[in-house]
Amino acid sequence: MKTTSLTKNIRFIYIYIFVAQLFFDRALWVIYLNDKGLSMSEIGIVEALMHLSVVLLEIPTGIIADVYGRKVSLFIGNILSVGYGTFMLVGDSLSLFGLALMTLGTSITFQSGAEEALIYDTLKEKGKEKQYTRVFGNMTALALLSLSFAKLAGGWMAEINWELVYGGIIITHLLALIPIAMLHEPEREKNSSSHTGIKQQWINQLKSGIRIWRTNQPAHIPIIFFIMIGTSIVILTFYGQEYFTRLGYGSMTIGIIFTVEGLLGVLMAKLAYRLESKWSFVSITNYGYLLYLVFFLLFTLSPDWAIVLSFLILSQLVTLYEPIFSNFIQGGLESSVRATFFSMISVVESFIIMLLFPLFGLMIDTIGFRNGFLGLFVMLGVLYIAGVRRIVR
Repeated sequence: MKTTSLTKNIRFIYIYIFVAQLFFDRALWVIYLNDKGLSMSEIGIVEALMHLSVVLLEIPTGIIADVYGRKVSLFIGNILSVGYGTFMLVGDSLSLFGLALMTLGTSITFQSGAEEALIYDTLKEKGKEKQYTRVFGNMTALALLSLSFAKLAGGWMAEINWELVYGGIIITHLLALIPIAMLHEPEREKNSSSHTGIKQQWINQLKSGIRIWRTNQPAHIPIIFFIMIGTSIVILTFYGQEYFTRLGYGSMTIGIIFTVEGLLGVLMAKLAYRLESKWSFVSITNYGYLLYLVFFLLFTLSPDWAIVLSFLILSQLVTLYEPIFSNFIQGGLESSVRATFFSMISVVESFIIMLLFPLFGLMIDTIGFRNGFLGLFVMLGVLYIAGVRRIVR
């Protein structure tokens, strides 16, 4: 692969990332479902169904990416995103919205892990793995820039017509198929199961992922850290849509809040590799978690304006950590199991979200938003006190 083709491949990956993240409902879908008559508990069930599909399919689809190719996996994922937009557009009941979110969850499983593995192998083909954190940071920045635009545009679209929101999602994910088709896929290491049956290939891939988990002790606590902040920020982000609505903010204003969150994330993603070069991974993990706890408490107890500010800071902490975490994990993996292992991480995260999301919706319906957020903070704090701090040190 020549340097020019390496640059070209990265360029197409960047284009794909930008287009594929144009979900115009990202800051509004909870509001949309609430407008359609669903309670917070029912919305929690719908979200749980999405994560159930992730739990069931994340590892098998990660194996598909490793065995049959990252391009195939990304292509299927974007077709399913088109299906998600279609079901949301025509949905009028809990069952149809549940089908829509399960389709989205399946789409996520085909894309998660495949994107990271594709970019890492693209760099590895030229011996430039050390550039991964910077390139992944650029990918994250582009994704956040795209989401920021989508959230702002989505707020404007929603005030005109919800059909514009979901029609836009359908169109953009059809367009995302173009850069996928233009990608060059680097060769992957062959494994011993390459000439065995499909079932045995999947079993061997799964065993490889479990083996890596067992033999990579230093990765355990960072993975737990990543899963917990990922779970809590998902809850804050999606239930926060309705929370901000109840605080008196309109759809356009909420779109602006999430747009600012995304634009700040662009800067954080670009700075991640600099932080990584100055601080050890252990220090970033330990102190980052503590900072996350501090601002989570502020989000829970602050007046309205400080709630928005705390939310913005919490989002940036997660964005800053993600490429650093990904680089740390990628460095200990073989190409043949990268997508599978990251899929395993996503399975655990989705399983926890699947359990907590409807529970949190029930808490909102019974004890209110603020008490629900406080309960989540206590959970995060207990986890840290019980073991994270001691093990990270």
